Amino acid sequence: MEPIYLDNASTSFPKPPQVAQAMFDYVTGCGCNIGRGGYEGAYQAEETVLRTRQQLCRLFHGPDSRCVAFTKNITESLNVLLKGLLRPGDHVLVSAMEHNAVMRPLQQLGGVEFDRIPCDSEGFLQHGALEGLFRPNTRLFVLAHASNVCGSVQDAAAVGAACARHGCFFLLDGAQTAGHYPIDFAALRLSALAVPGHKGLLGPSGIGALLLTDELAASLTPLVAGGTGS
Repeated sequence: MEPIYLDNASTSFPKPPQVAQAMFDYVTGCGCNIGRGGYEGAYQAEETVLRTRQQLCRLFHGPDSRCVAFTKNITESLNVLLKGLLRPGDHVLVSAMEHNAVMRPLQQLGGVEFDRIPCDSEGFLQHGALEGLFRPNTRLFVLAHASNVCGSVQDAAAVGAACARHGCFFLLDGAQTAGHYPIDFAALRLSALAVPGHKGLLGPSGIGALLLTDELAASLTPLVAGGTGS
């Protein structure tokens, strides 16, 4: 009997044949790094990466393709933002439904405080508790757009409006919604959107992305340093 795959909250399967073909074409026909050479293959790879940045911005209505960072997965995207932005004395708000990829980095950051906003029995954020938890030093609100446990999809627009009123950054974790559910970066008033490439976007494993506003990008300290240039 042919198996039925039900683990799409973890990763999508099977992948579209176009994905496998595109990977095959790169490995056999290009295989070059970007920013490392002044020859046709390197330029071809660079153009592919640029087009992907632009396509992600079009799909999610992101602000600028220059502020799209590629990562290995959404866990790395979340760590890059949390550990690159937050400093001792900062305060963070999270929902009670957040993934370990948010909660464990927050617990590692000494001197950073956070409050969990309660959710009801169906996993939905209790918005009535929101306003009283913002502080003058609240720097970031992190929200899992949808739960991988109960499937609740949060009202990100309401959270974005609250963050705009209080002047704090808003990070949306799109692990379970990117590619499945419409996400409008601008309309939701996001500061950052973290997405995996291998779930709803149907890409291979080992791919994630972080879309940022210019303001938030300028506030980040890189988690990993290196690469070409002076």
